[in-house]
Amino acid sequence: MDYKVNKVNPGDEFRICPSCGYRDGFHSMFRKEGGHMKWLFICPSCHNVFDIGYTAPSF
Repeated sequence: MDYKVNKVNPGDEFRICPSCGYRDGFHSMFRKEGGHMKWLFICPSCHNVFDIGYTAPSF
């Protein structure tokens, strides 16, 4: 699946989609990159993918 990951600064809250304005939160996805796991967010309305900078060590 091809998709662009949009980097955003979440500020104090990340609930509203910056692309389409959907207001009810996001779905989550995880992607392994090197030695880390990235936590990405998908808008349920427009399906854009967002990176707010959350990572964790990979298992």
